[in-house]
Amino acid sequence: MQEYNVTIEIDEDGNIKAETKGMKGNVCVGELDEILKGLDGDQGFKNKPEFYQKNSFSQQKINKIKR
Repeated sequence: MQEYNVTIEIDEDGNIKAETKGMKGNVCVGELDEILKGLDGDQGFKNKPEFYQKNSFSQQKINKIKR
């Protein structure tokens, strides 16, 4: 089974960097929007090559862990 990960880094100034791994297409954008919704400030995106690839499955399940 394919594994999906989201890595979130917060630096000492409060800047947030989030990166997805294992997701293809615009699925990663939707997941990051869900995680980061409600945060104020400027948001910018830098798409990785995986963003431009098609999903190889019709429906996906992503497990979310809340801490």
